[in-house]
Amino acid sequence: MFNKKEEIDSTKIDTIIGKETVINGTIEAKGILRIEGKITGQVNTSSDIIIAPTGLVEAEIHCRSISVAGTVQGNVDAKGILEIEPSGKLYGDITVAKLSIGDGAVFQGNCKMQGQNPLPAGKAKPEK
Repeated sequence: MFNKKEEIDSTKIDTIIGKETVINGTIEAKGILRIEGKITGQVNTSSDIIIAPTGLVEAEIHCRSISVAGTVQGNVDAKGILEIEPSGKLYGDITVAKLSIGDGAVFQGNCKMQGQNPLPAGKAKPEK
C-alpha cells in the first residue's frame, strides 16, 4: 500500500462500507473511508480512502490519498498519493501529487501531477 511515511493506519478507519452495501449519492466524510461495497455518485473526504478488492466506485472522488485494490470508474482528485494496487483498476482522469501503479494494475485515463513546475512545451530538461 502506501510507503512507511505515508501509510494509512488501518486502526484509525472511521467508516467501512461493507461488501453487501450499495450507496447511491454523495458521501461526505472527514475520517478514513474503507470501501468494500459499491458507491455510485460522489465521494468527498479530507482524509484517505481505501478501496478493497471487492470495492466498486462509480463516482467522482476528492480526497487526501487513495489506495485502489478494487475498481474505480470516475475522476480522482487526490492531494497526496494515489496508489493503484496490482489488483486495482482505475478508469478516469486523475489529478495527484504522487502516483504509484503496481504491476498488473490497470489505469486508463489522463494524469495531471500537482505541485510540479512544468517545462514550456518543446523544451527538454537539461542534463547534468
